[in-house]
Amino acid sequence: MIFFERQIKGIIAICIALAIIPFIIFISGSKVNYRIPELANQFSEKIAVEVVEDGKSRGIYFVAPETSVNQLLKSMGIEYPAKEDFLLDSGMKITISSVSENQNVTVAEIESAKRLALGMPLDINRATESDLILVYGIGEVTAKKILDLRSKIGRYKNIEQLTEIKGIKEKKLAKLRKYLYVEKQ
Repeated sequence: MIFFERQIKGIIAICIALAIIPFIIFISGSKVNYRIPELANQFSEKIAVEVVEDGKSRGIYFVAPETSVNQLLKSMGIEYPAKEDFLLDSGMKITISSVSENQNVTVAEIESAKRLALGMPLDINRATESDLILVYGIGEVTAKKILDLRSKIGRYKNIEQLTEIKGIKEKKLAKLRKYLYVEKQ
């Protein structure tokens, strides 16, 4: 019986230690100051930017608003700055070609599939048929109808104009709003 009592006392001691450890971690963790690392996606208003260097993707980076292209390149460890510094905008694709000493930075838009994967909507005035087919709830027929209406009216002024298309009512439009938008001119 003594052996059994020792086992119970050991189990109780282990349980007490396991109960105290999280409490100690919680108390000590609240006193530790940490800094959000560069290029993290923990900003309340983040900007998603894709960087391609010499034809190879360096990835998609999430940066704080008001970040310039030179700040991004410096934080990535790219030594050569852009000739013209400018503020980044969400959905930009920065292409860097560093052939010889003349480095060139060009700006485009992230491809539609990547934009949708990142939760970024597409502008229906610039979307192609293949772009629209990527959107949940839009098939080939609806994509063609959207493009036909766009060519008929010139450009969409607001997303509500999609309700003019047969098969798109308020309920479906509400689902499409998170994938599509109209860029203001």
